Amino acid sequence: QEFCSKSFLSHSSRYRSLSKMLGRIINASRFGARNAFGTGTRNFAAVTSPKPLSLRMDSLMVQCVVAALVYFVPQDVVFLGGVFWSWHVTASCTSPKVKQADAEAAVEEFKAKKGLEKVSVSKGRSTWCVSL
Repeated sequence: QEFCSKSFLSHSSRYRSLSKMLGRIINASRFGARNAFGTGTRNFAAVTSPKPLSLRMDSLMVQCVVAALVYFVPQDVVFLGGVFWSWHVTASCTSPKVKQADAEAAVEEFKAKKGLEKVSVSKGRSTWCVSL
């Protein structure tokens, strides 16, 4: 009879520990499901962006970046140089620079030609700007 009671106790403690373990698993799965749907957050596993801990200059990523710069930068310089030159030519044709011997007389002539009376003139060292 003593043998049966000991085996019963050992079985009941096994079942108790098994039910505790299953309860913990179920509880953890509930928290995992809640986090998957965005109602809770566990910060230790949140990754905002991949951040390398160290960056070696002989790594594949660095070699690819250098190769991309060597390949694309000359093309970009040529293309952007052409774009800026085109913008400069267009602006020069739209409003060409003309050197004036007497700047004040040129401003008065401009005001008379446009029919303006109230004009503010800002005098720079080599250029004058007229604004309304």
